[in-house]
Amino acid sequence: MDYILKTVKVIALLLFSQSILSQHEILEKRAEKKIDSLFNFYHQDNHTGSIISIIQNEKTMYQNYKGLANIEYQIPISNSTVFNIASVSKQFTTFLSMLLEEEGKLSFNDDIRSYIKELKDLPNKITIRQLANHTHGLPNPDELSQLKGIETMNHKEVVEMLLNIKQINFEAGDKHVYNNTGYILLSIIIERVGKGSFKEQLEKKIFTPLGMNNTTVVDNKNTVIMDKAYSYNLIDNKYINNPVKLSTIGSSGIFTTIEDLGLWVKNYQNTTLGKREFYERMQTITVLNSGKKTNYGLGLQHDNYKGIDVVFHGGGTESYRSYILHAPEHQLSLIFLSNKGGMLGLDILYNALEIILKDAIQEEKADNTANYKELKKLEGTYEMFPGVYYTFIAEKGNLYFQEYGTTDKTLLTILDKNVFNFPYIPHARFVFNNNRVDFHIADMMYPCTKTVLKSPKLENINLQDFTGTYKSTEHNTSYNLVVKNNLLIAIHSNKSYDIVLKPLGKNSFYSNQSYFGKIDFITNTNGTTIESLKVSGQNLKNIVFKKIN
Repeated sequence: MDYILKTVKVIALLLFSQSILSQHEILEKRAEKKIDSLFNFYHQDNHTGSIISIIQNEKTMYQNYKGLANIEYQIPISNSTVFNIASVSKQFTTFLSMLLEEEGKLSFNDDIRSYIKELKDLPNKITIRQLANHTHGLPNPDELSQLKGIETMNHKEVVEMLLNIKQINFEAGDKHVYNNTGYILLSIIIERVGKGSFKEQLEKKIFTPLGMNNTTVVDNKNTVIMDKAYSYNLIDNKYINNPVKLSTIGSSGIFTTIEDLGLWVKNYQNTTLGKREFYERMQTITVLNSGKKTNYGLGLQHDNYKGIDVVFHGGGTESYRSYILHAPEHQLSLIFLSNKGGMLGLDILYNALEIILKDAIQEEKADNTANYKELKKLEGTYEMFPGVYYTFIAEKGNLYFQEYGTTDKTLLTILDKNVFNFPYIPHARFVFNNNRVDFHIADMMYPCTKTVLKSPKLENINLQDFTGTYKSTEHNTSYNLVVKNNLLIAIHSNKSYDIVLKPLGKNSFYSNQSYFGKIDFITNTNGTTIESLKVSGQNLKNIVFKKIN
């Protein structure tokens, strides 16, 4: 009798376990179908596409891909397709730096001038840590190349340009401004202390040990890569090749597959290469000199999404997009690669996260009410970058957006208290706080400071006073300023277009080019003759151009 009872209990237990398992499988299948539907919604056959992989507890629980890696030959995307992961490369650079630090070859507290003698004239100390957390204050290569009128550059050419930098945008540690210079310089330091190429060291210390055999580093856009997804733009229903313009490494330049990135993600979930402490340091937020905290660490950033702590980094160059998102408490990681452009990856990843962790999602109740007095406090003009100004106007219980110097207005939809949607860019919003507005675009944030502008009338300015040829010896490039149709125009010999300069003050102008945003003219001590000009803009500040007599 006891034997029979025990047998019945065992059978009952097995049946109960199978019931629980089948329920779990049904839940997984339901989630899988929802994610399938989500993923397929954003993709079409015979178009560029994407691939997604979801890994939990070191096991791939979901993968899907759709679209073409190569339009010309109609080659579909697969799990062996190689993508440019752009800025997701930065976490590999940081990790390699920490491996070298363990070997005693560098310290994140070191002054970069002790490794890069070419930058000895920089006015203040910049540490390796500040290169990696984007608080270094150095200008960005993209804007520098545009300023020089150069459209495409390989890594060696970019390095030569950066090693001529003498002017900083701000003192190291004062601000967090995301750009690529820090990681390009970090790749130089790695090569010098590791006594080997950046590519060789990554392969030896990270790729090979993890089995990432289809991953490589590319510093020249003409390099042939097997099974590569190509970058295209879709214009008037026709695809146009959209290759990478700046082929940099350290900040970008890693080409890999979804399977190889999965091995990297599994090392994050269960660290076998390096130390777990490396990832903890990488995702620890940065504190500025002022004591203000950012959400960025060293190649990774930390956020909270609807109650779920996430560790994240994205990458984008031309039409390549890449994202790795971790939910550490749930041992869950999502990977997305694409040659489709846009920001659909963010929609897919965060919606997939909500599907998988639906029981952990906390929906916050938004306060989307605002009265006229509250809106009036937000009114004014704000500087995003030198030369880029946004005006906000409160009218009849609504808030409107206006580009400075224009008359067109755009109604902004309120999302929450002092938070407004920007309709022209996906995942973009304005967040107002204490005479500033933070402009959030996807995972990037640009602080805009309230300012007062009183632009003089064009007819009250003698534009001929500003004409002439101006040269930057620091960057070996020149602009010719002339008057055309009663407008001050800046002309560069390498550019197919003219830059119209609009008056901002007595001796200052602005333009619609982010790299040539604000132009300040400097006179002699008597104030009678213009001797030079300074150019500021996005990731650039006070680049001196002397007037050539």
